[in-house]
Amino acid sequence: MSGSPQMIRPPAFVLDPAQSGLELALRWIEMVWPGGFVNRLAARPVEAAEGFIRVECEVDPGHSNFVGLVHGGVTAALVDIVGGGAAMTLLKPGEFLLSTDLSMRFLNAAPIGCERLIAEGRAVYADPRKVVAEVTISTLEGLTIAHGTAAIAIRVRSPD
Repeated sequence: MSGSPQMIRPPAFVLDPAQSGLELALRWIEMVWPGGFVNRLAARPVEAAEGFIRVECEVDPGHSNFVGLVHGGVTAALVDIVGGGAAMTLLKPGEFLLSTDLSMRFLNAAPIGCERLIAEGRAVYADPRKVVAEVTISTLEGLTIAHGTAAIAIRVRSPD
């Protein structure tokens, strides 16, 4: 492991423009804790395939709201990260992505003692300029917490 999720440091993950998005996602899985916001959230990808990513978020007391549940902002962040991750797996070398729209529905409250949230994202639409991914977030026991959609814009890096 290259660090723990609690370590506060800037992202160390380098977006190599020569790699495809799926290659980047697989490298992210190997790196485990790349720094930045995903470390702070304690979210890490554990599986990726073309158009799909699975991320696990280790729940701790820092994820709680004032009533002892996992804060909805954690869930919203997972929709963004996992929707973008599913889109990332479709990128060609030299492309990058930006989230353009997020929507979600809370279906059940996640107790702070649930240990881990599982977020799975699948690309349901893709063209050369955009991807739409659906994201489902659940507990280890299979309770669905939220369902969301992320719209992602694909951009091409300009030569330096």
